[in-house]
Amino acid sequence: MSDWQKAEEHVERAGEMVRTGKWKDAERELRRATEIDPNRGEWHALLGSSLDALGRPEEALASIRQAAALMPEELDPLLVAAEISQRLERWEDALEFTERAMDLDNEDDLIHALKISSLAAMSRNEDAEVAYFIAQQSLDMMPRCLIAMGDLQLSQQNLEQADWCYQEAMRQDSSIPRLRTRLASLFAMMGKPQRAFQLHMAELRENPASIDTLLECGSLLITMHRPLEAIEKFRRVLEVEPAHVEAHWRIAQASLDMENFDQARVGFEVVRRLEPDAPLVRRRLAESLLGCNRPIDARKELIEAFDRVAEDEPIKELERLAELMLSVDMLKEAKELLEQTLPRAESSPDILRMLSACRFRSGDRSGGSILSRRVLRLQPDCVRSMHNLAFSALEEDRLISATRWVNRGLRVDSHDAGLRRVRSRVWARIFWLWTLGLPTATRNLVVKTYTRCIKKTATAKDGGGSN
Repeated sequence: MSDWQKAEEHVERAGEMVRTGKWKDAERELRRATEIDPNRGEWHALLGSSLDALGRPEEALASIRQAAALMPEELDPLLVAAEISQRLERWEDALEFTERAMDLDNEDDLIHALKISSLAAMSRNEDAEVAYFIAQQSLDMMPRCLIAMGDLQLSQQNLEQADWCYQEAMRQDSSIPRLRTRLASLFAMMGKPQRAFQLHMAELRENPASIDTLLECGSLLITMHRPLEAIEKFRRVLEVEPAHVEAHWRIAQASLDMENFDQARVGFEVVRRLEPDAPLVRRRLAESLLGCNRPIDARKELIEAFDRVAEDEPIKELERLAELMLSVDMLKEAKELLEQTLPRAESSPDILRMLSACRFRSGDRSGGSILSRRVLRLQPDCVRSMHNLAFSALEEDRLISATRWVNRGLRVDSHDAGLRRVRSRVWARIFWLWTLGLPTATRNLVVKTYTRCIKKTATAKDGGGSN
């Protein structure tokens, strides 16, 4: 059998494997075929498709690029190469492929759309708009170009223009995948969640296994305060792709928000196994473990989380981490974290308040009092800071100062249990000191009275003698 016949057999077997979804076997057969005859562009194109299906886009792009070089008059390899380049965020390459494709066919809606989206991704917005107007001159129907322009307008927060683009694209071709999902996301941004939900459900009726639509629909339901329905959508994602990290995360987060701590713990543990370096997973897992009354396990997770803190983390996340560490008595680590954060958050009462608590609990009453007073300058009605200052004054036997802070705090919240306890302790201390001082006061009174009587008697005797 000749070499070319062997190569054809390899390609034939590869075709059968592609039809049955055996992409790995198809790759092996196609590589054998291209080794025998490396000049068959269609074989490289099929190999690229197999590699793309295997989740290896870099290798797929190399094969598709080879196919485009061997078939310079064919449009499909250029379009596939442009799409893969966009997924890899290689916008310059994507633009090059679309321009080469446009030289072959200037009346293809997809080509113009790819060019518009590539230019927009490169922040060349004016060029993208020019490309859109050029497409208008060449095309009667251009739904994909309208979608690309809608995406551009949405990125610029031009919601009404984006709405028009998506609606017009829907009128021209309502079968384009995820068009309803785009429009639903826009309606959600415009404050029309019910309309957005209806569009998500319409999309899911046509594409029930669309992972992106399921995720977006679930996220919308979260904002609509319907977490149980949201979790059901995320579970449907897992039916399609059991190891989908984001779906596991969102189920766990929704469970945590509902204080279903055990379910949240299981979800975050799955995320940690699937993606050990996932940001924040150890913190959320620690929070779930605390809810399950497992502080020792939570502490272990927080130690790892503290070691992984990034320099540019949002202040809110750092506040949340510090609060968790304080709840398991990680005073040293919490103090270090808060002191590192303080230069970025000098006007954050929460950071100052927690750092103040760290200093009080570690015995630094002076440092804690200074920070509590800074909090009160930012939040004059902060009852917790008043409580801390009152308690510190009580511990130092400054009873008048403690009384003043207690009274000021109770004027803000007369039912605060902490302040009431401090007030009771202040009164008890005053009464105790008064009780201890009573014998001394009585003795002094007796001595003064006796002395006064002696003086009067002596004075009377002196007066009698003179008479």
